[in-house]
Amino acid sequence: MNRRRSWAWALLAVPLLVAAQQLESLTVVLKHKDVRSVLARVTEELGPQGQVVVDGPANRITIRDDADRLAAVRRILADLDTPARHFAMSARLELLPKVQPRDMTQWAESVAPTAVYEGVVDLYEGKAGECLLGRDYRFSAHAGGYDPTRRRLALSSLGLERITEGHEEQLIRGAAVLPEGEPTSFLVGSAGAAPALRLRTTPTLLPVVARPEIP
Repeated sequence: MNRRRSWAWALLAVPLLVAAQQLESLTVVLKHKDVRSVLARVTEELGPQGQVVVDGPANRITIRDDADRLAAVRRILADLDTPARHFAMSARLELLPKVQPRDMTQWAESVAPTAVYEGVVDLYEGKAGECLLGRDYRFSAHAGGYDPTRRRLALSSLGLERITEGHEEQLIRGAAVLPEGEPTSFLVGSAGAAPALRLRTTPTLLPVVARPEIP
């Protein structure tokens, strides 16, 4: 009886060993992007047995997974590892009335602003930029990487500061992932006499412009 059980366990183990042997390895040295900037996106594509090893000094990434997933990862890396893309990051800051109901979120989505300030940040992947919104506010952004498959721009930092008499008050600060070509809204509640704020920002991917040589 014990011998039969031993054979049964051995037969069950065979498919697991075969599956483990089907894993393959892919190593890519990135030419344009920091390998750390693509790590999160690559990890999204891994299967249950997938593994990733990053070599920062060599800017190299090694992925171990099944063949189909590795093919998808190879395509994604080819899309991500390109020269820095150029974006126009528009920012629209709306000052809202001071009187607010209890459900501020629903109210803020539809209420008309009392004042509007607009600006545009010239932004490249891996770089930072900022612009003034009126005299009292400053918008800033630091671009991480762009995912062309999902049309998302990762910002390692997005900020909004109020500037009054040389004093800076941080209103928004944090990382964000924004859809390209679509506005994303951020709401800042009022404190004391300060008005509530509604910030809407849209990253727009700019086309690559070829510059012919001047004879």
